[in-house]
Amino acid sequence: MNLEQRLTYINEQKRSYIHGMVEHVNNEWVFFDEEDEEAIPIEEMTEGVIEIFRFDQWIRGQFQENGTVYVGRDPILLQHGEMVRFRKQLPYAYQQWLEALSDKTFFHFVEWLNDLDFSLYDCLYCYNGLLFEKHTGVNFIIYDNTEMISNVQHYYERGSLCKDRFEMTFHTGKRFVCAQIG
Repeated sequence: MNLEQRLTYINEQKRSYIHGMVEHVNNEWVFFDEEDEEAIPIEEMTEGVIEIFRFDQWIRGQFQENGTVYVGRDPILLQHGEMVRFRKQLPYAYQQWLEALSDKTFFHFVEWLNDLDFSLYDCLYCYNGLLFEKHTGVNFIIYDNTEMISNVQHYYERGSLCKDRFEMTFHTGKRFVCAQIG
């Protein structure tokens, strides 16, 4: 199962979206990030998928350059000052690392991460030795959920049997261990 398919089976992850407002400025649609108030052309925020907040719900569609959003076959025109959101992009090495985990290990890891109040989208950095076709090694992933920073060390072996061991250390010195074999 690929990452997009896996994400449909887990609960919505905290901090997985970038929220803000759109404005039509100089014939261009601009996104104003709610968190840091940075102005960014919408085209730089997405490969087309946008969610608009209307009728007290988020409506997902495909953004077109002229400000039209297609929800299925139905066109919706963006409105100046409208609230929108985009799913955060995961760092490439991290995305590839998540895809390389078996389904069982992936779902256990996500549950463990969420139980410790972190989201898949809290990743700041990922070193992924699997990208270099190393069959044994350690991957390093750094997470920040705005209240805590943690480092996950993923010890792995790949061969006839896949072994995965995760150690998470918080900036406070607290440590947690999770192992998955097979």
